[in-house]
Amino acid sequence: MVVQAILTFLERYHITPQRIVIACSGGVDSTALLLAFADLRSRGYEVICAHVNHHLRGPESDDDERFVRDLCGRLSIPIEVADGTLDPDAIRRAGIEAAAREARYERLGAIRQRTGAILTATAHQKNDQAETVLMRILTGTGPGGLRGIHPVREDGYIRPLLEATRDQIAAFLVQRGIEPRRDRLNEDLRYLRNRVRQTIASYGAEAMENLAAIAGQSQAIWPHLESVIDREESRCVQVSAHESRFVAWPQDSWTRQALLLRHIRRLGPAREISAHDLERLTGSLDQIRRVSVTRELELINRGGALVLRRRPTATAAFAIDLHDWAYIPEIGVTVRILPATAGRGPGMDAFQLPDGGAAAFLVRNRRPGDRFQPLGMTRDKKLKDFLIDRKIDAEVRDRLPLVIWKGVIVLIPGVEVSESFKVTSLGGALFEVKLEHEYQGQTADQHGPDREPGQ
Repeated sequence: MVVQAILTFLERYHITPQRIVIACSGGVDSTALLLAFADLRSRGYEVICAHVNHHLRGPESDDDERFVRDLCGRLSIPIEVADGTLDPDAIRRAGIEAAAREARYERLGAIRQRTGAILTATAHQKNDQAETVLMRILTGTGPGGLRGIHPVREDGYIRPLLEATRDQIAAFLVQRGIEPRRDRLNEDLRYLRNRVRQTIASYGAEAMENLAAIAGQSQAIWPHLESVIDREESRCVQVSAHESRFVAWPQDSWTRQALLLRHIRRLGPAREISAHDLERLTGSLDQIRRVSVTRELELINRGGALVLRRRPTATAAFAIDLHDWAYIPEIGVTVRILPATAGRGPGMDAFQLPDGGAAAFLVRNRRPGDRFQPLGMTRDKKLKDFLIDRKIDAEVRDRLPLVIWKGVIVLIPGVEVSESFKVTSLGGALFEVKLEHEYQGQTADQHGPDREPGQ
């Protein structure tokens, strides 16, 4: 049954004979997967085993690794073993299960790349599918989440055992005379999946089959729903590498939530967002100025449009001599300066030096104690106060490049020229300044106070 289930899967998804990495922990399901693919070598499939040792159970984890190595030796299957020790920060941030999953997929991806394979097979089976559906219902999900575990993922992971049950897989190993490893963590009821597994088992096989069927039905329906989201996305969202700008919103609440969730997933992990969170956020869009979405993402109101973006990190101090141009890697912006005969060119800020002033400039970001003389004012003021008056967000202020001459701020490109350096009929040399930065995949000129440099 197990080998036939895999053959049916490979035929359904048109997976021809090729090199495939088999993720094997030594447990029941992954051991069966490895054995079944060993049989399929006669059909032209090349098998490489990948084992990730998280060292979570001390000597037991090392025994798991030893078991997999020995099994591969008996089957004449090459094996790649990776150290999956978890980062304590990742555990604190996401929990031990999520941290282990993230580390495991990272190591499996590296093994696949190193071995030249295109696909990695994992041993998720039908009971896992049922458990996933129920877990998502309990923790909050929508039609997209009810799809459960995807048989084939765009990033090269396949799940050939999704139509085989846990009992069928166990019987297959008995027939082969293989005693797999047992992970005692699978019996620890502190973990939600284990409690869900116990609950489903108490209702019997029919309940498991019904839950797994929900995933299949949702996967069949999803392309029709996704076409609606695609249509609304093309109308409502402007996309860059670092953010999503919502210039309009769909009328119905479900499509609004689905569209926002799509872009949360695009920009960062979406495990922290619940159905209640999505309903809360999309129900008060007109009231949002800045709101946390996840630990990594936020929604801000920028120029009347809501922008979903990663939380800005502190910008390192920079100071670069400015001749014809200077690229500032800290903010991903190029500052260009050139002599001008009069006035201002398109997308340029113009200023004028005092008569006889030497053209020696520096471009840097702000420092404590900086002062600036706005246009029309007879005195300077704290730069911080000026930027607050101009309603420039706090995290943007350290990213603003300042053009400096003899220690004095000449201008803040895209914001304002100092009163002392404005263009007049008198005075010295004229200069023009232009900023260039990437936005939506295009080089954009000149940012205003409502757009972050480099974004």
